[in-house]
Amino acid sequence: MSETLLAVCDVLTIKALESVGKRLVRTDRSRFKIMDGRPYHLAHTIWTPDDSEVAKSLKGAWDVAKILIERHSEAYSATAVTVMLNEYVHDLCITGTPHSVDELAYRFHSRLTERDDGD
Repeated sequence: MSETLLAVCDVLTIKALESVGKRLVRTDRSRFKIMDGRPYHLAHTIWTPDDSEVAKSLKGAWDVAKILIERHSEAYSATAVTVMLNEYVHDLCITGTPHSVDELAYRFHSRLTERDDGD
């Protein structure tokens, strides 16, 4: 996996978690104060959303991913990468775990295989 692809997926993950976080914080005005300036992409570490709320938050989150992945990687299927990213963000939200680039890289290596035929 290239460092560029990892960086692209890192940004996509943070933006997806930010979308989840904004939805979580908006559910109750007191949550703005509790966030106390922390970034929205960490809100899932304070409040655990249910999986259906995560799915609603992620609707459309991966639209740009296919374009970016195809632009920055010939080694992986854009569809496979977006499925992996979606599962990763769901897992983070369900467990209240912060995003880690090391964990994201691990997921690439453990869940995806490089294609050798151009898809």
